[in-house]
Amino acid sequence: MNEKNFNIEWHSILRDLVRNAWVIICAAVIGILGTYIVKHVIYNPEYTSSATVIVNSAAGKSNAVAALSQSGEIAQIYAEVFIQPTMEKKVCEYLEIESFSGRINARVNPGTNIMELSVTSPNPIDSYKELKAILKVYPQITKSLYSNGVVSVLRPAGVPRSPSNNMTSTSVIKIAAVSMAIAAAMIVILSVLRDTVKNEKSFADKIDAPLIGTIPHENKRTKLSDAIKGTKKGLLFPESSFTSLKFTENFNKIASRIEYLHRTKGEKVFAITSVAENEGKSTVASNIAVALAIKGARVVLLDLDGKKPALYKIFEQEPDEESELGSFLSGEIEKKDFKFRRYKKTNLFLALNTKIHKDYQKWFDNGTVEKALGALKNTSDYIIIDTAPVSVDGAVTGIAKLSDETILTVRTDCVYAPVINDTIITLKNAGAQFYGCILNDVFEEISLFNQMGTDESGYSKYSKYAKYAKYGHYAKYSRYGRYAQKTDYGYYGKNAASTELQDSDISSGSTEDILADDSGNGGSV
Repeated sequence: MNEKNFNIEWHSILRDLVRNAWVIICAAVIGILGTYIVKHVIYNPEYTSSATVIVNSAAGKSNAVAALSQSGEIAQIYAEVFIQPTMEKKVCEYLEIESFSGRINARVNPGTNIMELSVTSPNPIDSYKELKAILKVYPQITKSLYSNGVVSVLRPAGVPRSPSNNMTSTSVIKIAAVSMAIAAAMIVILSVLRDTVKNEKSFADKIDAPLIGTIPHENKRTKLSDAIKGTKKGLLFPESSFTSLKFTENFNKIASRIEYLHRTKGEKVFAITSVAENEGKSTVASNIAVALAIKGARVVLLDLDGKKPALYKIFEQEPDEESELGSFLSGEIEKKDFKFRRYKKTNLFLALNTKIHKDYQKWFDNGTVEKALGALKNTSDYIIIDTAPVSVDGAVTGIAKLSDETILTVRTDCVYAPVINDTIITLKNAGAQFYGCILNDVFEEISLFNQMGTDESGYSKYSKYAKYAKYGHYAKYSRYGRYAQKTDYGYYGKNAASTELQDSDISSGSTEDILADDSGNGGSV
């Protein structure tokens, strides 16, 4: 773990900008309101009276080029004279006023002898009178400096009708745009500096734990109506034709690692948890269980999240009192009446909760969960447990202690890295055997024409071919696979099971008979 490394995740920045778009809009509104306040409370209008004059040399017209050059030099001298305090004093004497109220500005157009002369003051009449007075008294000063200069008025002075520093709609728009830019810049800075795990590289830099695998980002809103309503569907790769090949293969890789751990150490019970809510632990647990079952293993998936169960939503199951795991563990259902739900023709058996159970803590205190796990170990290859987040339920450490291995689901850019490390330490101190982390919701790196670098999943620039995964919806034509060879786990094709989960009656026999046959009929928990 090296916390000094620094990298930028553009998806994180873009997500923050989208999520905080209201902040940028509010900044624009604040800029507009601030402009209004300044205009009506602090703003002091100023009025500018201006005139255009031509400065010529009285040397004659024998040489036009030389005369123009000399006139330009004289104009520069006159421009310096007009803005001197002596000029203001002469104007005050001429108008018989105590002080000069305005500001004089004289500017010669480059390469010419044309000069723009103006006076700016809080009163439009004063600006006009003082400018007219300047055009009257200037010979008193210039004749002693340069007697060959002649000033002709090209555009006479006029009384200004509107303030010269008026805040127009264009200036308001500019202020709003600057405010939005400042707000967006602050969001980007905070996004970059936020100490979260944004990709595989930052995971290796910040988290002191092994990385088991990564799960790429998948869109849960597959239809326009889902995006409008804000509804999300569970991601289960055998059920959805919209999940990418990378999504499926990465779960198969994780399942292979768990298989290796089972072969080498005999581990069976795996608890899947997370630090906070909405990190995708239920989706991870479901797809790992399905991946193992498709490989031919006998898998039991338990929903031990008594506060906010979610597995039934992923598998799209309706409430069924006879299959309610919480009711069985609470003693509301006799063991002979409890039924597992079977996933298609695979050996995946589901023990789900469709409602909140307030007395779930008793399941662990009285040893009911421990006894159930002991019985299931004898008749299944793997037991996958979906737990509550560690930060909201103290019972998770008890489940982790009963499990052979604990896996922590870490969603990118969700939980601060120090909190993740503290959670890992907490699980280990509680006596849990910690296996590692699964990095969920990983975005591919943004690159120009997909020609630069690699993404977080380890795929190179050739990941551009992943776009062809959208043709996965043609998988529905798999019904033509009726000629496929029948395997030990059912037909794949015409004779395959329906998409609905089949109930498994386990009301008879002893604890050693549970899941003893391929049909799923066996003993009680």
